[in-house]
Amino acid sequence: MANIDRIVQVSIALRTAGITSATFSDLLLFGPFIKPAGSTANVYIITDPDELLDTFGIVDSDDPMYQAASTFFSQIPHPPRLFIGFDANSSDVAADLAALSDENNDWYGICNVKHDSTQVLDIADWVEAHEKIFVTTLHDSVDISAPPTDTTSIAHKLMEGNYFRTAWWWNPSLTEFPDVAIASKMFTKYPGQETWANQRLQAVTSTFLNETTFNNIYAKNGNTFEPFRNVSITQNGKTSGGEWIDVIRFRDWLCEEIKVTIFQQMIDNRIPYTDPGIAIIRSRLQQALDRGVNRGGIAPPEVDIEGNYVPSYTISVPLSMTISANDKANRILRDVYFTARLAGAIHVVQVQGTLTYESLAVSAATAA
Repeated sequence: MANIDRIVQVSIALRTAGITSATFSDLLLFGPFIKPAGSTANVYIITDPDELLDTFGIVDSDDPMYQAASTFFSQIPHPPRLFIGFDANSSDVAADLAALSDENNDWYGICNVKHDSTQVLDIADWVEAHEKIFVTTLHDSVDISAPPTDTTSIAHKLMEGNYFRTAWWWNPSLTEFPDVAIASKMFTKYPGQETWANQRLQAVTSTFLNETTFNNIYAKNGNTFEPFRNVSITQNGKTSGGEWIDVIRFRDWLCEEIKVTIFQQMIDNRIPYTDPGIAIIRSRLQQALDRGVNRGGIAPPEVDIEGNYVPSYTISVPLSMTISANDKANRILRDVYFTARLAGAIHVVQVQGTLTYESLAVSAATAA
């Protein structure tokens, strides 16, 4: 029988490679525990806190690891899984965390269940260099003392050191886990969709603070969980470095999204070093930024007070003929820039009004 390839020749290339991307919705609890029988691993994944009682050597429901895990799964909603990382209780916390990361790096946030203040700066140093975030609590009275006179507290050192990946909640109890609770709740939302302020937490006792104490905490870029009338909510939502936690998380996600989107375009594909080729890179960058708009981290297009169109972002790429021969010879594309407007979030509302007996002229727009 004659081969049909003589008449019709078909070749289909597969461009379906999936790229592993970092997750920004998984939390690791760092603390001591007895490993499951026969296991030498240092990182475990659980989907229910009772797994710690059934599988691990934790037999006391008052154990900090179990209490923290219970707080994590008590949030409504909460992520489907929780990472448990073994604290070897060595003098080198950075080495312990590096070992955990080498074994399993699929987590983004970390909480230290011992709430050991001597570990805070070491963990903060490590996460700053590894593009993760550290959420913890501080409980020493010096942490909430007046900022001008406090130069020794962990809170002061975190602020002074500009730790943009560490956020702390004030709580006088070592056995409460507002840090775990807020991370659990926020990690159910895509980066760009959350704010860490004004959030209700489950299985955590709120702390009544007078305004002086709150202002001391606020001045050190700390966070609180306080009662307001009949509800308790978080306040501030900042890292010790003064940036909003949600902005740090969204920036990390956007960097990863851009890298993966462009990288995927380059796999098994030749992009010519010409204006059309550069346009391909631009279009992939645009796709990533559009996802940022859809996620809510980048502001949508708007109109200013004069009616002018204000885009969500701008992108600038070079023309092929303006690029140096050396860059072309080395096949490196430089000078690709974008500027995007953050959507932000409203935490405080200020309303001013006037009461009068006079007649009011109401416009159609006001009446609507």
